Amino acid sequence: MSTQSTPILSVLTEDLLIRVNEKLVQDSDRKIWRLICKEFHRVDSITRKTLRVLHVEFLPTLLKNYTNLHTLDLSVCPCIEDGTITLLLHRVDHSMWARNLKFLNLRRANGLKFAGLEMLVGACKGLESVDVSYCCGFGDREAAAISGCGGLKELRMDKCLGLSDVGLAKIVVGCGRLVRLSLKWCMEISDIGVELLCKKCLELKFLDVSYLKVCLIITYLMLHFRLIYFSLQGYLEI
Repeated sequence: MSTQSTPILSVLTEDLLIRVNEKLVQDSDRKIWRLICKEFHRVDSITRKTLRVLHVEFLPTLLKNYTNLHTLDLSVCPCIEDGTITLLLHRVDHSMWARNLKFLNLRRANGLKFAGLEMLVGACKGLESVDVSYCCGFGDREAAAISGCGGLKELRMDKCLGLSDVGLAKIVVGCGRLVRLSLKWCMEISDIGVELLCKKCLELKFLDVSYLKVCLIITYLMLHFRLIYFSLQGYLEI
């Protein structure tokens, strides 16, 4: 009587495979894991929390495969623009990939403007952290789009040269739960914007206002905040 051996994968439950997959720390190990077989690739797709995209043309396929993301990093994908977001939201069901998204990195995404940001923010309702640093074309209209993230706790806008007090006002009114804020090199921010920031964002603990042209900022901050971290390097007194 012949006996056939049982494939080992058939006796490993999904729960066990997920626990094994979570032990893989190195990216190289995870890559090897998902290349072994379709089942391992499926397990990787449902457990992956972070995605860093290098080529924009692969973005729709990646978001279809990875639907439980917490972090999406597009900082090394400079071709992102409004049309990309429009196409993405039409081709991929955003109720799947955007539902758990908490952290969005858009550093140097200079092609992304108000319309694209507004669509992206509207799709990602649970965002808690956004980084739009070094988007030199980022201005008050784009800030208005970001202000739609009511649950935002962290925002980095370093060197957003078009951002003024008007845009900052929209941010602090719409995102009153901010805990971390960086405005380094936002040269159009003045005492007016800082005063409103002090009045609206009472939970703020980390603030970087280095290289701003302000004169009363230290007084405001001392009166209104109990900051854990505060940076004011190279500020220009006027």
